[in-house]
Amino acid sequence: MSEVLEVAVREQHGKLRNRRLRIGGKLPAVLYGHGEKPVSLSISSDQLSASLRHGAKVVELKGAAKGQALLQAIQWDTFHQHVLHVDLLRVDAKDRVTIEVEVVLRGEAPGTREGGLLEHLLHQVEIETSPNSIPENLVANVNDLHLGDAVKVSDLEGLPAGATYVGDADQPVAQCIEQTAPEEEEAAAEGLAVEPELIGKKEDEEEAS
Repeated sequence: MSEVLEVAVREQHGKLRNRRLRIGGKLPAVLYGHGEKPVSLSISSDQLSASLRHGAKVVELKGAAKGQALLQAIQWDTFHQHVLHVDLLRVDAKDRVTIEVEVVLRGEAPGTREGGLLEHLLHQVEIETSPNSIPENLVANVNDLHLGDAVKVSDLEGLPAGATYVGDADQPVAQCIEQTAPEEEEAAAEGLAVEPELIGKKEDEEEAS
């Protein structure tokens, strides 16, 4: 069941009006898509927060607008603590949408016991799927990841039936690499060090000669 967002038409615009809206527990939003004219809306801040906590990607609109909408874009403040604005995209069950989905690691990589370091390279992947089949996340299982091995996008678990990856499915998501010894790092740093030229001393020697 989709999360529900109560929406109302927003007739006043501007930074000051939006600030007052947020103080009152509402958020500015815009709804567009399906060839219809964009509509400025206000939504409940608490309802949106609950939807995000539950990992919702698609919400059910009630009130001034009805139907399903994709949480297309969310604008946060500088510290990523408060939502400032929301873009909503009209969708229905027949649509195909492109969306980024979080990638989580699961398991314990045996390569870490072999002296390796587990790197999480890709934290989100883009998929194309129907609005009602968007997964909360995709899983990179690292239980069989030995030193020198990698988990690719195509290895991820949890992709819904009929969904496809957008981009390179061979891109590594996680890998187990050999750790660089501290002595090797120090040696590499020393090799890059260049003795500074003593300009003043050189000039003095040239003048003396």
